[in-house]
This record gives sequence, C-alpha cells and structure tokens, in this order.
Amino acid sequence: MARLSLPVFTSSKIEGEGSLNISIALVDALTRQVVASGKESLMKVEIVILEGDVEGGEEWTAQDFDNNIVKEREGKRPLISGDVFVTLNGGIGTVGELSLTDNSSWTRSRKFRLGARTEDGCFNGIRVLEAQSESFVVKDHRGECEFLIGFP
Repeated sequence: MARLSLPVFTSSKIEGEGSLNISIALVDALTRQVVASGKESLMKVEIVILEGDVEGGEEWTAQDFDNNIVKEREGKRPLISGDVFVTLNGGIGTVGELSLTDNSSWTRSRKFRLGARTEDGCFNGIRVLEAQSESFVVKDHRGECEFLIGFP
C-alpha cells in the first residue's frame, strides 16, 4: 500500500502522499514481483480498518488479522465508507473514494491502519497475506481548519 497523506480527517477522502490515489498490488512472496497475469491478478480485495498498534506479517493467520479489525462504535455509522472493495487488474488496484466516519481517539492505540484482504484469505488454496498501511491518527473534521484570532 502507498503511504498515506497525513493528517487524516473524518469524512475526508483518504489519499496517498501528494494527493495521489492509494494503490494496492498483489506481490509474489518469493520473487517480490507484482503478479501481473493469471486469474489471481484479477482478484477482489476488501479494505478494512485495523488497530493502529498491531503489526502482522507472514506469521499472522487470517484469524489474527480478522481479530484486529476495528468495527464502528455502538450506535454509530459504519466506520469506513465508500469503495471498500477493489478489483485488481494486472495485479494492481486503485482505491477509489474512501473515508472514515469516526476519529481514532476511542481505540486502545488511538490510531488506525488500513488493511486489505481477500474474502477468505486464500486464492485457489494458496494463502494470500493481508496488507497493512502504516498507523495513523484520524482527527475529527471539525478540527481540520483552525484559525487564531489575535491583535497585531
């Protein structure tokens, strides 16, 4: 996943650095090359929100990943809105409109991570490791514009 443009505010589009779209790639674990052909290069992945203080990798199971997905607070709207599914084309996908509806101050780490996963963690019986962004704070959009009143 691309690095995110920080800070992230609620209800604002999540973007990559330089206001670029966020891209996701399916990479062969052995060669570290993008899987550009075959049925797997066209798979669909889901974008989710993870706890910001966890780091996974090859030692994670799909269940470990799922256990760290953050859900909305009770009585609130879904935490993530927009294009939560991305279809890869040639092993690469672009995240469309995506935003968060709540700040991250209520979570144990006070941060989130974006995560990407296949529906069941596999493709034709082969494990597909989930992706994670770096951790980031989500601030309430009301704090997006701040002004200071002063006397010259």
